[in-house]
Amino acid sequence: MLKRISAVILAAAVASVGLVTGTAANASTAEKPTVSDITINPSPVVVTSRDKVTATFSFIAGNIATDVSATITPKGGAAVPLKLEKADVPTITTSKKYVGTYQFGRGDAAGDWTLAIKASNPSGATEASKGFHVVQVWSTDIVRFGAGPEPAKFGSALTVSGRLLIFGSKGPDGLKDQRVKILFKEKGSWRWRTVAWDRTNWRGDFAVRVKALKSGWWKAEYDGVKGFTHGSSSDSDQVTVFRPRPPKPDAASRLVDFNASPEPVKKGKKLSLVGELQTWDHGRWDGYEGKVSVWFKAKHGKWTYVKTAWTDGSGEFSTTATAKKSGDWRVVFAGDKDTKPSTGKSDWVLVK
Repeated sequence: MLKRISAVILAAAVASVGLVTGTAANASTAEKPTVSDITINPSPVVVTSRDKVTATFSFIAGNIATDVSATITPKGGAAVPLKLEKADVPTITTSKKYVGTYQFGRGDAAGDWTLAIKASNPSGATEASKGFHVVQVWSTDIVRFGAGPEPAKFGSALTVSGRLLIFGSKGPDGLKDQRVKILFKEKGSWRWRTVAWDRTNWRGDFAVRVKALKSGWWKAEYDGVKGFTHGSSSDSDQVTVFRPRPPKPDAASRLVDFNASPEPVKKGKKLSLVGELQTWDHGRWDGYEGKVSVWFKAKHGKWTYVKTAWTDGSGEFSTTATAKKSGDWRVVFAGDKDTKPSTGKSDWVLVK
């Protein structure tokens, strides 16, 4: 009888151990899945050209997740599902590592994005998320660049201008409110120097005025903005600067064809005084524009200044004077920084 009771107790104990073991085996499915080790690489995602950038999204789902999914969503946009591949986690038999990729290109929105993960099993579902940033960096170009006029007179004003373009999602367009540098390289030198700058208007146009002091090359440069635009540089434009050759100093001058009329003339009437001022230039006499003075001398008197007259572009002059006494009339050119003075032949006029 004692043996039989012991056998019953032993059987109950074995059953109890079996019950405990079964509960332990199912403990892993008694809890909702976990999501950990979320990784995004690269982060941020930077798109710099037409070439697409592959981003990798990975995470670990634990507690024997039976259904796992992931999406990436731009702010204010539609979700994009990720195709996931899973692999064992060597140290944790109840967990799996999931990896998905997505290629970002020019068509994807710049700004904030969200990686959303959902893992579930018979005990429930777990959701997790992580934010990341997508940056679109656009190419730029400087077009219609030029410096003029060319050739330029020494010390005159040069206008250096052009237009800054951005090649964005909608195609090329003017890039406004950007700083553009103006550089100069002197003829015979290798070094570019920044000499001025301007900020683009709403069309991307820029223009600066600089002094023409030396011959050389001009160009414009845009440094770009980190996370927004690439820098760019214009083609160079050569400008020759010249110093005007002054007229030959101390050129000879002469007054010709001087005439005072009418003759004789009544006292108090007007005399007409005409003539031409000429200067020796490149082997010939040419009319010269300048200032001449009219003088009069009565018989037994001295030369007296009467008035001033101006010659025209042909060197000719015409003026009048009042006839008061008989005497000589003549015209004098005092000269200037380029031309020697001269005195014309006198003309006697009888006054009645």
